[in-house]
Amino acid sequence: MLTALALALVVAAHFGTPARAAAAAAPSAKGPIATIGSRTVDAVDIQRAAQVLGADPLRTRNPAQWRRMLLDRCVDRELLSMEAERREFFDDPLAKGRYEEREFLRLHREIYERVLLPGIEPTAAQLDSLSKSGLYRVVDLHYIVLFDDDSVVRKDLAAKILERIRGGASFDSMARIYSAHPSGRHGGHFGPLLVRDLTSNSQAEVIAAKVGDVLGVYSGRSGKYAFHQIYKIGGFSELPADSLQRIIRAERTNGLIRLHEQELLTKYDYAPDPAMENPVLFAVASERLDSLIASLSADGTRPERGVRPALGILARVDGDSMTFLDLYNRAKFVVEKSGRAHIRDAAHLRELMSRAFYRRLVVRDAKERGFASEPQIARELRLARDEEVVKAMVGRARPPDPDSAGLRAYFETRASRYQRPAAWTARVGVFQSKDSASAALRDWNGRDAGDSVFFERGLTEQLRATQSNLFPGHTARITYFDRDSDPLGRAVRILAEGQFTPVVETLRGYAVARVIGRESARPYALEEVADRVRRDWREETENEWVLRELERMRAKTPIKIVPARLETVKLGPVRRTGPGAGGAAR
Repeated sequence: MLTALALALVVAAHFGTPARAAAAAAPSAKGPIATIGSRTVDAVDIQRAAQVLGADPLRTRNPAQWRRMLLDRCVDRELLSMEAERREFFDDPLAKGRYEEREFLRLHREIYERVLLPGIEPTAAQLDSLSKSGLYRVVDLHYIVLFDDDSVVRKDLAAKILERIRGGASFDSMARIYSAHPSGRHGGHFGPLLVRDLTSNSQAEVIAAKVGDVLGVYSGRSGKYAFHQIYKIGGFSELPADSLQRIIRAERTNGLIRLHEQELLTKYDYAPDPAMENPVLFAVASERLDSLIASLSADGTRPERGVRPALGILARVDGDSMTFLDLYNRAKFVVEKSGRAHIRDAAHLRELMSRAFYRRLVVRDAKERGFASEPQIARELRLARDEEVVKAMVGRARPPDPDSAGLRAYFETRASRYQRPAAWTARVGVFQSKDSASAALRDWNGRDAGDSVFFERGLTEQLRATQSNLFPGHTARITYFDRDSDPLGRAVRILAEGQFTPVVETLRGYAVARVIGRESARPYALEEVADRVRRDWREETENEWVLRELERMRAKTPIKIVPARLETVKLGPVRRTGPGAGGAAR
């Protein structure tokens, strides 16, 4: 794939067609380094390119040429974006959809860090108010609960139990006889909890209660069961300030996004149309999703046709609306095996609509706050948009994938690229501790052992295991290649068939491997690497097209370059590896 707009648009080196520079007299140190039509390349573009291409060998071999290569890449990016704009790919639906997703993620990060996170930390005044509310007071609770069905016949029994306790009967005895809660076996003593965690219809009375008071009956539902509760107040204590602060912070964090969604929907007057719920639910239940989408007009609606219901505007906010086509493009539908979209009920539909609108409203809110206009963010968004439209343009220009004969011809002419290195297969077992791995190795050494010895140690076969994800207590057959540099791979490669490695510490635990066999290096068969070959064909074809287009665009596009400004851009130190690593800024 192109490294497009990660500032390496062209995979092949592109030094043969440098940008044509117009003469410039005594330029200012500030200003654009290059001007391409109405677009510019500035110092920050060169610095970004240096981050992406900092490991290029040209940097140490010829720093001046490396700088010029960075500039060429930036110019290439702008030329390709200009061409995509000329071909009207800025309106391409797929490119717009991918860009809108990136725009949302970038602006949501700003909203989260600059708007939502600061509101998580409670102020001293808020903590004082919450403490005085009584909801965050700790109550030592004694508790009786009776479960009931929809007939609620046991509510009268609960009232009689409450009356008997208030008349002098032992709460402990009543709890042991009647309470369905496990605490009933211990006289109903539940223990400390916050008042806010009690049934909501009990909280006001608990806040006003005194130690020893018996309260109730508080009825409600938990899942499919009704319940009736009776409380006895064993005592109260105040929550320490730091504990209250942690609880409030956790509460606000857990509900942060959902609360923000509700705030935005309210702010922008979100209004779903109830009259559209049943038509949508009927349509998704009776029509395949692809057929449903195909039946919509360009504006995302459709009239009634036979048994197919009309689909109009599903919901509105101030200045915007949503059709089913909008919902399809913004929401992530689960598609069933039948090809129909899975929407459980009206509540699920409303949830999908509100979440789909939320993403648009986050972007709108961020723009209204001015975040998207800030230079750094605006630049990132522009580059993201340019990247997506160029990808769409290049993808459209690429011819269809080759047929099987064409793919084989491509593979055979590049056979040296598809070579399988020498490989070793080993049975690997990973243990939790070094001691247990060492004990297993002592037991196995000198034995004519096979795979069974790993299972005798209680290890379980892990399916689809790799070198990096084999977990303690598991075993698997793993293939190691010549190029693998991890410690266990190096240990396996020096052993003969049937030998065990020493205990090797891995990221997951302590491993012992037994070499099963070795396979010499060989060419891959096409069937083994067909996906990789097809991917390489696409990349090569796209790159050839990009090179041709860049050559054409550079020949006809005026490009003004100020070399002196390029030379003054600070790009940080050269990074070297090996003995004496270090480097000076260039």
